[in-house]
Amino acid sequence: MSIPSTTFFIDGPCEDPAYLNTRDHPRGVESKHFVEELWRRFYHLADSHFREDARTHFHQRFWEMYLAVTLLEHDFDLKRYGPEGPEFYAMLENKRLWFEAVAPGPGDGPDQVPPLEYDGQFHEFPTERVLLRFTNAIDEKRRRYFNGLSKGIISEDDQYVLAINSRGIRHDAPYEKTMPLFIQAFLPIGPLVVPFNVTTKEWEEAFYQHRPAITKLSGNSVSTGTFLDEAAKFCSVVLHSGVDCANYPSRLGGDFAILHNPNAQCPLDATVFEWCEQFSVRDERLHRSKPSLTVNTDAPEKERRLP
Repeated sequence: MSIPSTTFFIDGPCEDPAYLNTRDHPRGVESKHFVEELWRRFYHLADSHFREDARTHFHQRFWEMYLAVTLLEHDFDLKRYGPEGPEFYAMLENKRLWFEAVAPGPGDGPDQVPPLEYDGQFHEFPTERVLLRFTNAIDEKRRRYFNGLSKGIISEDDQYVLAINSRGIRHDAPYEKTMPLFIQAFLPIGPLVVPFNVTTKEWEEAFYQHRPAITKLSGNSVSTGTFLDEAAKFCSVVLHSGVDCANYPSRLGGDFAILHNPNAQCPLDATVFEWCEQFSVRDERLHRSKPSLTVNTDAPEKERRLP
């Protein structure tokens, strides 16, 4: 691959503090080198305003590069359609597989996700506000999808990946100890409950509560059963990651997790993302499959019953 004629970072003032710190701060040298390496492999997919836009939307552009380079690493032959439509696509068995990258922030208004507080006090994690950022992201991309569909850029026979990076929402989100938050946003699964029997004085089997919706401070209700709704069938899978330019696994895409849409109009086979952790709904159960270089249908899976 040829080397780009320009580096990723542009000199001069900029509005994004993450861009500025990565470019200029001594502690950002390693991150800057990583970003430039991504750019070397990504630049042929970038639009003409990509570098300039990164000066105000650094993390969003980083995520687009990181996603694309990871997919290239796994032999996806990516192509950019143009200024409209999703970021890029690859051909998969004579069909287009579109990738739409989004990296939502904490939002604004009364339902904004509050910033972290380092005051030595315990603060409850704002789960429902975080979930709203996920649901808002798919709502925005749904409109973009149907705009592309109306213009003939996307076909109803195409497969579609919504790639969400949640690092900008809140980076202390619990993951290992509970159901991943991006799954709670698209399936009606609530918090983990461990009942205690006061008669026997024993703990009973834990389960996840049924949470079909979230109530905003305005009183409006927002569904958390997006993947059970007809309106979301355009989305084949959600791909989730929490990387940023200073926090990423040693293997590109090492933290990627896939949630398959059980009602997708064009579902994706599990082998497409066999190198990722995957979640799928079968027989009213949520199945979790570990990453694998080869698909072993006899491998044991962790499963959780849907409410």
